[in-house]
Amino acid sequence: MLLLNRFQLNQIIQRLFSVIFYTLPLNAALPFGYLLLYKFSFLKVLLYLTHPVAIIEKSLPFGGLLFFLILFAGVVRNPSVPYFVRYNACQALLLEIALIIISYFLRIFPLAEFGLIVFVFTLSIFLFSIFQCVNGVEPEIPFISKSVRMQI
Repeated sequence: MLLLNRFQLNQIIQRLFSVIFYTLPLNAALPFGYLLLYKFSFLKVLLYLTHPVAIIEKSLPFGGLLFFLILFAGVVRNPSVPYFVRYNACQALLLEIALIIISYFLRIFPLAEFGLIVFVFTLSIFLFSIFQCVNGVEPEIPFISKSVRMQI
């Protein structure tokens, strides 16, 4: 029987929460990839991954804003939360902010191909971040990681 000490269990919980935070930008990128989701049915697994986040954001009035404020104030700015969790939460929030800005840009200039590129890049960042978090390494995303370190 595998017995985990308190430190190992704490690390597993930190890594799990860090992985969960990256479903936020993935949920924000799903509207960009609707053509790929329709064409490739195996990508619909992403809908199941982001479903809890979508329920929370849609069920409350201003759910997305409340979710953002709770994560920012309760996790990122809370010094009692471990640095690894705070780092990944802040990085996920900054990715989501970047996706919101891109979505406003695409509403002004509708370019379907650019939206697909945004979705593919977000999906690759999501997969990269999950693998890094599972291994206990801080994911280094260009431009975003430097901003995260300045925030924390």
